[in-house]
Amino acid sequence: MTSGHVSQSGGIISTCEGDEVCEVVSCEICLREIPESVAQSIEGPDYVHHFCGLECLDVWRRKVGKAGEAEKK
Repeated sequence: MTSGHVSQSGGIISTCEGDEVCEVVSCEICLREIPESVAQSIEGPDYVHHFCGLECLDVWRRKVGKAGEAEKK
């Protein structure tokens, strides 16, 4: 039911939607502003999901995954 939206420790990643003071940032800005190195941190995916949304988290993970594959070659 979590659709893969869990932290590295297995916890469900909460969204920004229920917070009164949290504003979801556009995915375009998130992809441009959040460095790929953040993916290596434990909090990185939580941060992207919380401030950028679920759909953007999926896009960001694919982008980071492709960059990581290119570095391995």
